Amino acid sequence: MKKEMKKKLSMMVMVSSIVAMLAGCGSNPTTGSSTGAPDAPPTAASDLPPLPAEVKERGKLVVGVKIDYPPLGYLNEKGVNTGYEPDVVRRMAEYAFGDPEAVEFVPVNATNRIPYLDSKKIDFISATLGVTEERKKVIDFTTNFFDGGAVTVVPKDSPIKAIPDLAGKKVIVIKGSTGSTYLEQNVPTAEQIKLESNADAFRALKDGRGDAMFHDAVLMSEFTKTSPEYAVVGEQVAFAPMAMGVRKNDAEMLDFLNASLEKMRKEDHFKVLIEKYMPKAGDLDPMQMIPRP
Repeated sequence: MKKEMKKKLSMMVMVSSIVAMLAGCGSNPTTGSSTGAPDAPPTAASDLPPLPAEVKERGKLVVGVKIDYPPLGYLNEKGVNTGYEPDVVRRMAEYAFGDPEAVEFVPVNATNRIPYLDSKKIDFISATLGVTEERKKVIDFTTNFFDGGAVTVVPKDSPIKAIPDLAGKKVIVIKGSTGSTYLEQNVPTAEQIKLESNADAFRALKDGRGDAMFHDAVLMSEFTKTSPEYAVVGEQVAFAPMAMGVRKNDAEMLDFLNASLEKMRKEDHFKVLIEKYMPKAGDLDPMQMIPRP
């Protein structure tokens, strides 16, 4: 009898413990439990258009991003996708799935990003994609969520002081970029050295393979901060709204992205990201480059 009583008492203690534990888990999900349990994940936004069925079923976004374009898109010291654009995409994943990490980032560059989209390796492009009439022929664009131009960077002792001075000079550009197109149309005698990646372009500039580099203003501003022997000269030109790209006639994806960007604008979330990644430096004020409420 004593053994049976002990068994009953043990069982009652165990049941009581389980009940207490479950009661603790039922605390307010926005504050976490009193025992330090993690907060419940945010729920997906219900006020947005639905994603395409295959994306919703997959449970994550697959997005083409830059990994060599600080502060817009790069890998940090831990190899994690970081920057203004990856964080915009994470916000979209939070809207869609209640989880900002429900994203697979696929590295792309200016040359392969549209082919990756066309071949369905990615759902959409968020990779410093400037809106141009030529690109509109092959992809559809969202509303823009950043606006920037191109500038000229040269060694500080260079005689090049303005864009017209690039005539007849070797100028390093990124293949397929709006900067490259601008030079073709406005300084056709500039000898363009077209490279695939920013890393290759910066290396070429430092190796003296070009007289100048003509590229995105935000990126080049970051470059001169860490390489003070170079300077930005002349004016900022080739302004192009930056948007996300989707496949032609992919109306569901386009509607979801546009609604998400509008929601972020109303929340002033772009301002949060600009303050995090691009504080004002000199004459360049990134706060003027984003949509605001």
